[in-house]
Amino acid sequence: MTVTGFSITVPDSWFELELHPDARNAAVGKLVEARLKDVPALYEHRSALAKVLRETARRAYDSGARFCGTLVTPVGDAIMSATVTVTIVDAPDGQAAADAITPHLTAQPRRGTDSIWREVESVELTGAGRVPRTRGVDDITLPDGAGWVRSLIMQTFVPFPGPDPSRVALITGSSPVLALETEFFDVFDAVTGTFQFTEA
Repeated sequence: MTVTGFSITVPDSWFELELHPDARNAAVGKLVEARLKDVPALYEHRSALAKVLRETARRAYDSGARFCGTLVTPVGDAIMSATVTVTIVDAPDGQAAADAITPHLTAQPRRGTDSIWREVESVELTGAGRVPRTRGVDDITLPDGAGWVRSLIMQTFVPFPGPDPSRVALITGSSPVLALETEFFDVFDAVTGTFQFTEA
């Protein structure tokens, strides 16, 4: 199998973001306008929505992501957000088999509410078989020294098939809304389950 790309699907209520700097500002503007037509109640939040989407796209691009889907929705005076990205990375030690990646993943026990923790597990993905995954809470460093945000994080490591076994599709779901741990991990799992490599 010669991989030419991948596909992944986010819920209809999410935005799929254009990441390239030359196109993302205009694309975000169009996305927000389209969403306002569907949900006019969001009109008063249009500036905040656009700002969060542009910043999310910038962070995803700077981290090397090839895909970024995000949920941005007002809750009272605040904005609730979550993101799923796909980044193509080199496998540890050049070995992308699932059993070669897993030893590089470390667990960290949960020590209290809002503490940093990480579980290591494996999941079955259609077309990819069993692959390693981590889930937990960690601090995401913001760009330009702007600080950090404690967030839910799920990362699934999907080895490329075929003649290039040294690359991995890293699917990362994250959200700063720690109170919705179960709900967001379920969403990240469902979105990751739609991932498939495409071939020529």
